[in-house]
Amino acid sequence: MQREREREREREREREREPESYFNLTGDLREKLIELKKENAHLRSQLSKQRYGLVWLDVPEEFEKESEDRIPILEEVPEKEIRTDDGKPCHILIEGENYHALTCLNYTHRGKVDVIYIDPPYNTGSDGFTYRDKRFSTEFPNGVPVPKDSPFRHSYWLSFMAKRLELAKNLLSDRGVIFISIDDNEQANLKLLCDQVFGEDNFVATFPRLTTKSGKTPSTFMVSHDSLICYVKSALDIFVGTSFEDDSYKYEDEFVETRGKYNLKQPLDCNSISYSPSLDYPIEYGNQTFYPGGDYNKYQKRQNGSFLQKDYAWRWSRDLFNFGLQNGWIVFKNGRIYTKGYLNATIEKVNGAYQIIYRDKTRKRSTIDFIDNVYSNDIAKKQLLSLNINSKFDYPKPINFISNLIQTHFSQSSTILDFFAGSGTTLHAVMKLNEEDGGNRQCILVQLDENGICENVTYERNRRVMQGYENPKGEQVPGLGNSLKYYRTAFVGKNPPARALDADRIELACKAGYLLAMGENTLFEQTRTETFQIFADSAKKKRVTAIYFEMDIEGLDEFERQVKEYARTAEKVSAYLFSWSNGEEFESMFEEMPNIEVKSIPQPILEIYRTIQK
Repeated sequence: MQREREREREREREREREPESYFNLTGDLREKLIELKKENAHLRSQLSKQRYGLVWLDVPEEFEKESEDRIPILEEVPEKEIRTDDGKPCHILIEGENYHALTCLNYTHRGKVDVIYIDPPYNTGSDGFTYRDKRFSTEFPNGVPVPKDSPFRHSYWLSFMAKRLELAKNLLSDRGVIFISIDDNEQANLKLLCDQVFGEDNFVATFPRLTTKSGKTPSTFMVSHDSLICYVKSALDIFVGTSFEDDSYKYEDEFVETRGKYNLKQPLDCNSISYSPSLDYPIEYGNQTFYPGGDYNKYQKRQNGSFLQKDYAWRWSRDLFNFGLQNGWIVFKNGRIYTKGYLNATIEKVNGAYQIIYRDKTRKRSTIDFIDNVYSNDIAKKQLLSLNINSKFDYPKPINFISNLIQTHFSQSSTILDFFAGSGTTLHAVMKLNEEDGGNRQCILVQLDENGICENVTYERNRRVMQGYENPKGEQVPGLGNSLKYYRTAFVGKNPPARALDADRIELACKAGYLLAMGENTLFEQTRTETFQIFADSAKKKRVTAIYFEMDIEGLDEFERQVKEYARTAEKVSAYLFSWSNGEEFESMFEEMPNIEVKSIPQPILEIYRTIQK
């Protein structure tokens, strides 16, 4: 009764605040209008708090129904495996819709990817970009073509990109970076979208890239470039500079092998910003004594306190000069003293003592690094044609463009991802770069097999690069080696992760082996029985993943025996066992062997997927 009286008083107060005409309406309608007014007031309040940013009509994507109703996994395509036991990385190619692949990677590679490069649809209105609008799935089951005059053109594209970038953000390591190619059709929108997803403070730069010397002429001006947008996860100190090239380093001495060539700096007594008595001292060498400025009388006056604010003094302290003299950094020439500047060495004070520091001299990256023709689409097309691939792929990116981006990251053991793989340039660039600098980078590609692109272009290109091929001139080009695993996205169960039933959990556990092996980077299957699978990282089997996927414990003893056998020589073994919870019941199974880590399935996979769906 008390609650009812309070509601009635609230209604009376509302009536007092409403126009007289409200009282002419029926009771139910009047109450509805009052509720709507409250809702509108709430919306206005929320809008007033909205920060500056990008707003668009978020259009639901049709494929989401499949992922909403089932659980995504990865299945291996064994006949497309390329295996070379050469100690080089094994790369990954995933065929399928990149939204589903990114969902799987959110379990296997969350926080593990160092560099992402993507070349998404530019949404030019004529580039074939389609969107599977859930509202028109009956009329356009393969997607709605998006012409330039479509009222939903930008909303389609932003809806498409936003959910994929959100998933990609989860994959970046703390020192990760993402590069995105785009042109003016969506460049402004993409910048604002990335500000929302990655944070405005994590924006690094926009780089113009020359696309073609001739240019396109849709309007008054020739358009000869597109753009590259760069964001980091959180750290800006991940970038390394480019090789330093300077013709002024032209002299050689006995240290050229370790220090590189050198140039002569200005005389040691030049460029004194302000006079310092501690830097005004005599230098004795051979039978000569040298004074700053070369005049003994003026030196004496300075010593007696008669000096200008800017007067002669040495640039180096006495201790630094003595160290430089002992280590070949000083040149006496024409009665003056000069210092050398070496290309790959410098003198630094470390813990109070001077030391020679060896490092390749580099320069910082520039936002105009990619305006040279070597980074153009014209070059990229020639590179693809040189592989003898029969393809009408229109806009490949050049190998050196991608390798240059990858090389900006400080780590030579980084993980690279491209989830709009196209012609597969990113993997080609990774392998070529590893070959050049001895790196151990691993690449993951994702490509939908629309029009056979994944199999006939992405895969075939990199198969030839790995195994060798004959170019259009009839010359044999040797392969770079490396290995490759080919997977397809698939689905299990009859319910989404949030509502997974026991049958769904059982099926997921039975078919999650390749997903788990990928997460551990142990890609090569060693054993498969009716109850378990075992994978290893390479022929040396230093890392092993063992998966017992059945509820039935009949095969558990054999599983335990084999796991312990692998653990005797492996550095690490990850043992996954089916559990209805988090696997506490198996914690003591391998406690005598510290290099075996026990984990459970399928619960952790479902938890990641549920987080994504939320």
